[in-house]
Amino acid sequence: MNTSLLKRKIIQKKFNLGVIGLGYVGLPIANRFINKGIKVYALEQDLEKVSKLKKGINYINNSSLKNFNYFKKNKNNISNDYSILRNCDVVLVCLPTPLKNKKPDMSFVYNCGKKIKKILKSYQLIILESTVFPGATIEFSKKFLKKEHILGKNIFLGYSPERENPGDKMFSYKTTPKIVSGYSKKCLDLTETVYKHVVKKIVKAKSLHAAETSKLLENLYRSVNIGLVNELKMICERLKIDVFEVIRLASTKNFGFQKFVPGPGLGGHCIPIDPFYLSWVSQQRGYDPKFIRLAGELNSSMPKWVVKKMLRNIKIKNPSILLLGVSYKKNVDDDRESPAFEIMKLLKEKNIRFQYNDPYFPILRKGRNLKFSKKSILLNKKNLKKFDATLVVTDHDLYDYKFIYENSKKIFDARGVYKNFNFPNVSYC
Repeated sequence: MNTSLLKRKIIQKKFNLGVIGLGYVGLPIANRFINKGIKVYALEQDLEKVSKLKKGINYINNSSLKNFNYFKKNKNNISNDYSILRNCDVVLVCLPTPLKNKKPDMSFVYNCGKKIKKILKSYQLIILESTVFPGATIEFSKKFLKKEHILGKNIFLGYSPERENPGDKMFSYKTTPKIVSGYSKKCLDLTETVYKHVVKKIVKAKSLHAAETSKLLENLYRSVNIGLVNELKMICERLKIDVFEVIRLASTKNFGFQKFVPGPGLGGHCIPIDPFYLSWVSQQRGYDPKFIRLAGELNSSMPKWVVKKMLRNIKIKNPSILLLGVSYKKNVDDDRESPAFEIMKLLKEKNIRFQYNDPYFPILRKGRNLKFSKKSILLNKKNLKKFDATLVVTDHDLYDYKFIYENSKKIFDARGVYKNFNFPNVSYC
């Protein structure tokens, strides 16, 4: 094997692709390559997910994965054992990079690197897709490189930040460009050649560091602007001004303005985390960011602000609360970093009774986000009338907001969804 032969195999779709991590990023990207007739091997540590995929059961609500049964037909192509990747020419790493005490937790990626080392062979291309801080891809490569391997010569390294958009049925790499980068020109060329099979427009970065930072900027842009409107919401409350009306008016400007709306806090893997990733790496280089870090802290404080305002306006000593929605955004079965969990935690600390409903999450299991388990209750007249207040945390389209309004004692709306109706006596928080 040499570099030219590897590239030829990739161009002719005769290469074996390994995907590590079959979550919200890994499974859809694996499916895109499968649909192009490329042989895919998958490494997933969660045995429950492995079992489901072998049975043809998809655990992610994604329209592109409808009737996904590749691993049901190819049961030997998925495992929780890294040896399954031994014959792969290209390996995509799609693992989570959460925060731990507001610092990057790279343990999933770095531990993966150590395990890749055991099956690494010459002339393999390893591509990282996870959201990371600038320089992390190089650090990751140090975990798997052997003495006989030289980056850019007989082992190749790429970084291509994921751009999946959970819940967006129109999302496609036919319209969304994908950034690719490489440790060297050969690495970049091979990485680009891989993604050409599934992406219409590829944008080449001049360096790994630039590509890593671009991913952070994409989400920092949203974090900062959402932080801005969240702070505007707090200011408008003191001024007794309808913040949603202010945003509606400002958004009529057809240049120099993009609409963002306030909420109960940020969720998802990227936006709540990325400000702290860039702040952390910047501090390592001697500069303590203020603007970026402030946006992250402000957005993190929103669940507390929502709970405080709601309880201040209920005026009942021991109220019971129904939370609508657990997903971090509407119409997705994704609860990563959801503000709903922080709201639940705050209510529990105050000994306030609460239940929740979310059509995408019938059960919440005790784990990283929660220290208790709960089941979603039915949304019927009897249950709605049991609670002193209903708080809209996630504005799923499946909800019948008129029915909820008519059968709730009090509505608190942290998403502004009731601005679409002319119902009186709705409190926004």
